[in-house]
Amino acid sequence: MESFEPKWDVGEIDLEALCNGDLDRPLRLRVMLYKKKGRQDVCIGECETTFRMILNTQHGSNGGGFGLVKSIKKNSPAGRLNVELAQVIDLELEQEVMIDTFNMSCSLDDSSRASEDNPYAVDIASLPPAIATPASATFQDYIDDGLLLDFMIAIDFTSSNGDPRIQGTLHDQSPGNLNDYEESIEGIGVALAKYSEQCTVWGFGAKFGGVTRHLFQLGDTPIVHGSVEGILQAYNGIFQSDLIMSGPTSFDQVIQAAAVRANNHKKSGALRYCVLLILTDGMPQEIEETKRKLGVYSSVPLSVIFVGLGRSGFGAMYELTSQQPGAQRKNSTFVEFRSHQHDPTSLGRNALKDMPNQLVEYMVQNNINPRNK
Repeated sequence: MESFEPKWDVGEIDLEALCNGDLDRPLRLRVMLYKKKGRQDVCIGECETTFRMILNTQHGSNGGGFGLVKSIKKNSPAGRLNVELAQVIDLELEQEVMIDTFNMSCSLDDSSRASEDNPYAVDIASLPPAIATPASATFQDYIDDGLLLDFMIAIDFTSSNGDPRIQGTLHDQSPGNLNDYEESIEGIGVALAKYSEQCTVWGFGAKFGGVTRHLFQLGDTPIVHGSVEGILQAYNGIFQSDLIMSGPTSFDQVIQAAAVRANNHKKSGALRYCVLLILTDGMPQEIEETKRKLGVYSSVPLSVIFVGLGRSGFGAMYELTSQQPGAQRKNSTFVEFRSHQHDPTSLGRNALKDMPNQLVEYMVQNNINPRNK
């Protein structure tokens, strides 16, 4: 051995090979003493961790590393393994989250497509620019060139929403009236349906079979085609399952799943732009990690719209969508439902006001110009 304090050069490894793309999968790290002339190598020390902990330990309070033991079973101290640099350097190496699916029926129709007669309809192309862009191209130019929006909705099923069987709670399932989640889907979904052929509907924060899920499918198929009514049926159908509202609030897996889809569009060269609508009654438990993800994902064709429901203090959500370290562009918006609950078109306008400019800014940054310009 040349040193009792060895340092290793920086290396790269595919995240799939390391942990099957799962940042929370248990890993065992071993420091081995290399023996020459065919003799068996010796384990000096080992520890158990996850790749997420490796990423976080660089800035944590544990000294930036992990204690080693001679054997996991014996737990005898054997030194320390310090982490000087650990990072994910490419979006496609990030975890592609497995989406839990549950079998339920969902019939679809086109009765809620955006139209001039629909009171919820908002014409996105007519929204005034929220920010100045350096391009002469507009949102409508890209739509005219054939761009389609890939629309995703993620709905909060954490226990803070209240019991859906009780009237007046956020997921109130009483017949005859729309609850706050349904009104948000109507107010924003109708506007987006005009530019999107399909929608993906996810949930997060519920427990199934004793396990809390932060990303699961609503409806019996991964895609709901062209109908806000279909989205609402997929949403209401989940209450016929064995769902138990749980927690904590976490957006990370739904944002990451949307970003993976956006990155696939980017790699394929398809003229697509993803819009993720997150409906929630609270703030994420790991807000700094959510900020980091939004910053990383500013490089893909994705906008994230957060709508806050209920009477929580949403100050952290305004901060989340205004401060994204390392972001190439702003790619998120936050709006409070209660400020617009008596005016559905106002909710749609304010939730969507930034998205057209975010789309154009992404296209400009990536030298994607409409053919008619």
